[in-house]
Amino acid sequence: MDDHHALNLLFDAAQLARRCARPRTGTDVSAIARRVRSGAVVRPYRGLYARADYWKRLDRHEQVRHVVRSLSAMHPDWVFCGPTAAVMHGLDCSYRLCGPICIVSDRPTRIRPSTRLIRYAITHPDVETLDGIQVTGLMRTLYDCVARLPARYALAPMDSALRLGKVDPLVLRNYPCSLPYVRDRKRIEAMFDLADGRSENGGESEGRGVFATIGYPTDDIQVEFPCLERRGRVHRVDYLWQREDGSKLIGEFDGVRKYVDPTMTSGRAIRDVVDEERDRQRCLERQGSSTTRFYYADWDYPGRIARILSSHGLARQPGIPSPPFPYAN
Repeated sequence: MDDHHALNLLFDAAQLARRCARPRTGTDVSAIARRVRSGAVVRPYRGLYARADYWKRLDRHEQVRHVVRSLSAMHPDWVFCGPTAAVMHGLDCSYRLCGPICIVSDRPTRIRPSTRLIRYAITHPDVETLDGIQVTGLMRTLYDCVARLPARYALAPMDSALRLGKVDPLVLRNYPCSLPYVRDRKRIEAMFDLADGRSENGGESEGRGVFATIGYPTDDIQVEFPCLERRGRVHRVDYLWQREDGSKLIGEFDGVRKYVDPTMTSGRAIRDVVDEERDRQRCLERQGSSTTRFYYADWDYPGRIARILSSHGLARQPGIPSPPFPYAN
């Protein structure tokens, strides 16, 4: 059997199992190394490989799952936790948390930008099996994300767990109280209280985490206003703040897809979509609400967001402190 045929079988089997390929012989290692140099093969993790065209078709979460399935086969005793477990549970999770891989260990490791593996020191973790892989239970996974991550990144997994019906809201909010010892309990309970299944996507959740951190938590989300032009139509807004004088500030989270994705524009031209957004904003202004818009890149500049919200007349509150972001951007 020639090298080319043997490697095709290796990669075909890995793709069928939704894993990365793992060469077993020196011949395979040498042949794959040549393909890595040519760009035909990528190495997502030490000793694990995938065809480049196949890998590029996977979203970042599925790439993580491929790596985790491979590592689990190599290390059946490993328990995956933190953001890695959140991905395995099918929760919203920032792509910035897709690496390093997080596992439970009896000894922690210091986090460095080049680290591919982080060990969480967790004693007697709640463990369940998903797709044949050991991961921390849903509630423990959410707790670890809140305990170790800034609010921006900790909120999305909780919001999506509620939105997907994976956990009851009361059970979620009471979870920190059920633990006998919680370091930084006040902050963690405040974060659990912020969780809201009405948040429609991870980007919206990240924004709410940023607002809470800088002292401008939203008063409500996904609020509906009646359309003054068309009977029966409503305008639903992403974020809502109530000013001290009773007027309202609306925050809209905009993505480029909103204007260019045919599934979101119903086949309309960009100009038509923009015109409709302008008419919508005017309708909301007639109801005493001003609007400010945010894009995903804005979440990287919390100071600028604070100045914008302050300029719109919002009163600042004490923010929820956050641990530093422990991953390389």
